[in-house]
Amino acid sequence: MSYKVIDNFLNNQFYEKLSYDLKGENHPWYYTKIDVDLKKSMNNGLFTHVYYGNHKPTSEFFNLHIGPIIESLDVEALIMVRANCVLRDVDTIETPYHTDNNCLYSTTAILFLTTCNAKTVLKVKGKEIPVDSVENRLLLFDSKIKHKVLYHTDVWKRHVINFNFIRNKNETYPSI
Repeated sequence: MSYKVIDNFLNNQFYEKLSYDLKGENHPWYYTKIDVDLKKSMNNGLFTHVYYGNHKPTSEFFNLHIGPIIESLDVEALIMVRANCVLRDVDTIETPYHTDNNCLYSTTAILFLTTCNAKTVLKVKGKEIPVDSVENRLLLFDSKIKHKVLYHTDVWKRHVINFNFIRNKNETYPSI
């Protein structure tokens, strides 16, 4: 697998509850100044909620929001799981190309929770492959593939959940 796009990844009931929780006024978000790389990025900042890091769950919502998803992703070991909330910008800016981790055998997955004009662009064999931000779409790709984000200008907030993990050998991705 180089990359794969799966629309309607989560069943509607689970997706609606997850989306409602993350987009609600009571969900805890934490501001970070650095989008990707302090030296290269525009660094408008974003709000994050880390579900998993440093080899353990870090959020009280881990089992409720993330547990069912990682079962469907065929995860052998998690590296990091983080939700991002990015506010609209007046101009379309972009992050530099980057990878989320240095593990050669890991997978990155982005679950889009907002339909908007943002794009995640993969660089595969020198070719740029744009993937639109569409609600309940999952983008899976080998973590060694460089990618960047073209920020949105059309909606107030954009939400995604970013997963980095080691997969089992199963190549199927059933919906939950």
